[in-house]
Order: sequence, then structure tokens, then C-alpha cells
Amino acid sequence: MKKLVYYAFAMMTTLFTMTSCDTDQQIANYLINGNWRGDLNTYYTNRWGDEFLDGEYYTVWRFEPGVYDEWGYVTSGYGTEADYDKYDERVFAYSSFRWEVRNGNIYIYYDDPTWNNVRIDWRDYSISASRFRGTMYDWEDRAYDFDLDNVGYWDWNRYRARAATRGESDDSTYVSDNGSSVATGRFAKALKKMGNK
Repeated sequence: MKKLVYYAFAMMTTLFTMTSCDTDQQIANYLINGNWRGDLNTYYTNRWGDEFLDGEYYTVWRFEPGVYDEWGYVTSGYGTEADYDKYDERVFAYSSFRWEVRNGNIYIYYDDPTWNNVRIDWRDYSISASRFRGTMYDWEDRAYDFDLDNVGYWDWNRYRARAATRGESDDSTYVSDNGSSVATGRFAKALKKMGNK
């Protein structure tokens, strides 16, 4: 019995002595090893507007590593997000972003100021090599549930090529001034409306 208590105590001590840096590095390693695709629940209506009530949409996130530290770890970087119509992938919104993991919290800062930055608090999500799910918040504290799977490969070039055509917006297309985001269809209309506020 003493051995059992000793081992239980040793395991608890190990858990409590793990630093937040270690946790941040582990979370970042999961983030950068995949393309995370799935549903963001009420995000589409709250983020893009009431016209997104009638449809089904998906989101894909890609987290790229930034600068590795001297021990080969990374806890921040850049990334990309695509939101698209489940039945017509030509209708989409795409933006680049910067991200960081700090004290277990994940922060996403979009390069296009028209998009709302978000945070994912450490107690409100779970992540593994294959699944990332939980609740995220924008800076107005609106909550969005998400459930994403690691799909491995995703063709980001279709969005990046459109973003490179900055300054070529028309009625059905939105391209940000700095080329960091692009949108088509109803996503373009929503972004133009947000940009005019």
C-alpha cells in the first residue's frame, strides 16, 4: 500500500511541476501538424450576419510555425483560415492571421482588421493529433463552439492565388487592401458591409 501511495504522489508531483511553457509547446505542436477542418456552429451567423442562417459552412485552419527557440520549440507563428459553403467551395472567405499559445490559451489575430480576432481559453478546448474542439470567443465575448478534424492535406493555393489579385474587387469579390484576405459571394458582401461601418 505504501508503494501505491508513493507512486500516486510521484505522478501528481510530476503533473504539477510541468511548466506552462511545456504545455504551450505541446499545444503548438498539435496545432502546426495539420489542417483543421470542421464546423464552427453559430460562428457563421454571428461573424458574417443573419444571411448565413440558411446554409451549411465549414472552416479550415492552418497553423504555421514562427521562429523556433534555441531548444527547437515554437509557440507562435502565422496561419490561414478559410470559411466556405459546404455545397459550393467557390463561395468562401479567406484570411491570413498570426497566432500564439500563451499559458495554454490560443490567440488568433487576423491580418485583415475587418475580421474579428479570437481567443480560445485553456479550459474550453481539447486537442489531439486528430481532433480539436471546444469554444472560442471574439473580443466582444461572443462564444462559438467548434469541432475540427485533422484532414491532413488541404489545397490552400486556390485562396492564396485570389488574394494575390489585390485591388481587383468587384461586386461579387472582396480583396483587402493588403491582400491578406479575399472573399467571394455572400462572404464578400458581408466583408464589404463590415468594412463600411
